[in-house]
Amino acid sequence: MLSTLQPLYLLLVVEPSTCAERLREVEAWEARSGRVLPVVVREFFTVLATIPMAPNEYQRTVWNAPEPGARMVGRVADGEWEVSLPDLWAEYHDGSLETLTSVLAAVERATTDDLEGLTPPSGLRGPLVYLQTDVMRQWRVYFELDGSGDPPVHEHHRGRGWSPPRSFSSWLFDAFAGPYVHQDMAPYSFWGKNADLTRSEAACPVQPFRNGRWLRASQGPFGAEARAALERRFSSYARAYTTKATLYDFSPAEGGWIWVVADEDSSAWWIAGETNQHVLELARAARDLGQLTAPLVADTPEGAAVLELLATTTRDT
Repeated sequence: MLSTLQPLYLLLVVEPSTCAERLREVEAWEARSGRVLPVVVREFFTVLATIPMAPNEYQRTVWNAPEPGARMVGRVADGEWEVSLPDLWAEYHDGSLETLTSVLAAVERATTDDLEGLTPPSGLRGPLVYLQTDVMRQWRVYFELDGSGDPPVHEHHRGRGWSPPRSFSSWLFDAFAGPYVHQDMAPYSFWGKNADLTRSEAACPVQPFRNGRWLRASQGPFGAEARAALERRFSSYARAYTTKATLYDFSPAEGGWIWVVADEDSSAWWIAGETNQHVLELARAARDLGQLTAPLVADTPEGAAVLELLATTTRDT
């Protein structure tokens, strides 16, 4: 089964791997405490993200001078940037995210009333663990130890109270998708207050989905018949992606592409284009040729506009 963080990996063009040191820390804590960290929280804190680099691929704006002695986060090579997911989160946010060590300690001592004076939200099935706040400390984020692998996240704003809960994977995806589309910058290490501008001007992480025109879906296996139909229609290639998974790329002559990451029992679909019409045509091909029957998800206004076009043209045919 593919990770529930797969849509995030596709958005950021991440090749995920595991940080052995952080994984050992989690395993040692689990052996000592007798507790188990929720699967998605564990993945978030132990994954290393490798993102392709390209020279000046996207125009960026210097919105703040770099701090004295600033350096890029993670390991930067000629063609790739390797960074942990928590460090990558900090590249997109002015806020404070708990460390893995702090989270493990908080899980071990978690109780239903450890909320620094806040009244807990209703309907909890387990204690809350503090995860993150914004730079002004107005917004506090907790995940719930409800026994699930992708636990609910509860967010509290000082002036508005608790927001409706959502899954950890959904919260994390949105945390990246918003800044990725709406802020005119690459991550801080490459263009912004923490940037090493001498190096970042030479290359930056690829960000092919900045226009917001993408749709995604998840469903069961990606069958040979569907794959062959898409291969007949588009230029294509396949490569090993992660353990027991393959990434398939289907591209027309211009305008966008369909990515499918698939293992033995599940597949994650990513459909993106330069214009609404490009996305619309690729979405139709995914359904008609690729046998995609799962609902398409739009994460941006641009994607929602394509979904509306798709629904309108389907009703008219």
